[in-house]
Amino acid sequence: MTLAGPGLALTGCSSGGGAKRAGPAMVVGVPDGAATATSGPEVITSAPDEGKPAAPAGDVFVDGAGFGGASAEPPASAALAVPTGKPWAAPIPFATDQAVPDKLVFILVAGSDARPNEDLLHTRADSLHLLCVNPATGQGTLLGFPRDSWVDIPGHGRGKLNNALALGGPDLLAATVRRLTGLPVDYYVITGFPGLMQMVDELGGVDVFVDRRMNDKNSGARFQRGWHHFTGGQALAFARDRTDVERGDFTRSEHQGLIMVSALAKMRAEVGDDGGVARWIGVLVRHSRLDVPLARLPALGALARRLDPARLKNVVAPGRIGTTAGQSVVFLTTDAARLFEDLRADAVVGGPGVPDPATSTTTTAPAATSSPAASSSSSSSSSSSSSSTSSTFRSPFSSPSSSTSSSSSTTSTSTTTSTTSNPDDRPRRGHRR
Repeated sequence: MTLAGPGLALTGCSSGGGAKRAGPAMVVGVPDGAATATSGPEVITSAPDEGKPAAPAGDVFVDGAGFGGASAEPPASAALAVPTGKPWAAPIPFATDQAVPDKLVFILVAGSDARPNEDLLHTRADSLHLLCVNPATGQGTLLGFPRDSWVDIPGHGRGKLNNALALGGPDLLAATVRRLTGLPVDYYVITGFPGLMQMVDELGGVDVFVDRRMNDKNSGARFQRGWHHFTGGQALAFARDRTDVERGDFTRSEHQGLIMVSALAKMRAEVGDDGGVARWIGVLVRHSRLDVPLARLPALGALARRLDPARLKNVVAPGRIGTTAGQSVVFLTTDAARLFEDLRADAVVGGPGVPDPATSTTTTAPAATSSPAASSSSSSSSSSSSSSTSSTFRSPFSSPSSSTSSSSSTTSTSTTTSTTSNPDDRPRRGHRR
């Protein structure tokens, strides 16, 4: 296979990773409905049966600490890997002949939970991020989602966000994220454990700063504090650990984003022209099945090279812990909906009145009547109601819908989120119960 363009040539790269591989380690594509207009975010903030005990979880990713419960730092141990890395190197000058996209770009990046001989595209997603890029300013946001976020899955009712991939592949996952956030999805990247490890190794590893000790038997993450030069296997372990990190699933999502940001920093330090971009694309193509025209990759590669990690904010959608349908889930908050809306105009976090996700605080799970709009509605509800409806935030960009209200009960669970509580006390439009 040869891919050529101005100042760029890729030769000898095989889509799908070669005949010996049972399936691709990664799939890159354009989802159905990529150009579909989106309405505002639809965030489920509670459920009628919240508070009922969750069924015991059994897979390795949910054993140990809860989603957001604070965890003490593991003690020092001689068994922990010592730091071998170094801070990110300064970027080298970059020149390109590629016409970089001039419109906002949104790329859904998901890590599949596929084990050997399982379908990469139809198993649960283990990590979920939306890379939001503003080519005009070189800024962007890497938006992480707790994988157990309770959402509407088009055509399948309500369920955990990570299950959308298993139910309908990348197209359904993209449609679910579009409905949840109100943001478009232009491309998707789905990778499995082997895909991540192989690409990190072929690129020569990646330098990542570990801000506190990790000693987790489930993921294999055993690191002292400091800069580490991760191999593919170490990067995977770091990205999977959720049991001894500070905020469980929320911190794990941040760490997964950090791996991606660190890879961008490495690219800026090593790639100075279209030939360098071609080498990185070659690594991608050797381990991937491409459901996207090859001709688009050089411009997207040049766009990635121009991104400044210092101007790419790594955030996680804020949520709280709850239970519904007999399982432990994450209910995203109205602050998450406002965060999604803030990204619409320029793909950058930080609009007026929007909390800064970089400053984390501890919040208590609110009752369904915590927002001014919900409180007003609930005050007129009938006290004789025997059942409750779920609480959903719908953006003012959504189609108007009538409100219904009734009494509800929630479990007050303390959790640490990835963003501050909303400092703006104005009634939130569109919040309905």
